[in-house]
Amino acid sequence: MSKLFAGFCALIALAFVSTQSMADDRNFVLVNETGYTLVFVGVNPPNDNVFNENELSGPLSHGGRVPVTFTGADRGCVWNIKVTWDDNSSSFFRGLNLCTINTVYLRYNRSTDTASYVTD
Repeated sequence: MSKLFAGFCALIALAFVSTQSMADDRNFVLVNETGYTLVFVGVNPPNDNVFNENELSGPLSHGGRVPVTFTGADRGCVWNIKVTWDDNSSSFFRGLNLCTINTVYLRYNRSTDTASYVTD
């Protein structure tokens, strides 16, 4: 019985390691620190300017967070983020090296129309 238990434990450990290795280095958490509600967040590589896929399932208020995950079909580390606010205006956050980022804090100054971000 102890060999069976040891085999079961080894199988569970292997499954855990396999799941962890499948996590994409580019996955990150986006935090809305813009002061405004976001209704669209798109993440594309630099040469793709058609942002069709919305990472949000609903509006993201100031202070809200959303995980952004990648699939194996996606390639490259440098990506752009497009956001659209609830007044239908948009801004771009360009050149984020997502292979080195865990969290992106989006910032926006509407009076100067300046979009910026901080990462960790």
